[in-house]
Amino acid sequence: MSGKGFGQRQPTKTDKIVESVVRYCQQRQPEALDQIFDNLPVKLNQQVLNGTVAALKKDIDSLSWLCGYFASEINSTEDNQKPRHSISELSKLLMTSGMEPFGDFAPYPGCRIVILNNEKFEALPPRVQAAVKEAFDVVETSGEEAQRINEALLRELEV
Repeated sequence: MSGKGFGQRQPTKTDKIVESVVRYCQQRQPEALDQIFDNLPVKLNQQVLNGTVAALKKDIDSLSWLCGYFASEINSTEDNQKPRHSISELSKLLMTSGMEPFGDFAPYPGCRIVILNNEKFEALPPRVQAAVKEAFDVVETSGEEAQRINEALLRELEV
């Protein structure tokens, strides 16, 4: 008899890809992530990203590393050895302060972070806001502009 079990849900293709992405994040393998994200359709990329963020919710180190990867701060395994990853560090600070990656803020290619939920950002403790403003030039944008930036990030994931 097989170990599948009667009536048990079988993992989907998306579930299996998410498992791989989570493993590659935990192992800090950006080249392996490139192989996945560069070859998936946009809609599936978004599903995989959402599943990965949910799966890594309690692993802030790996999730902040993923933010550095999406901001082009980490492009190769050798980049993991660099002494400082400001996007990863700030992502971790924002997450530990209650902001959700890819919901309240998003890493953006070019080593940038886009604050998508300005109200939540403004409610953060002053020391957190100061750390972000010290590390980056903070540019205010409208909700429409933030949406365009988010859509541009999704297009970056396109094949």
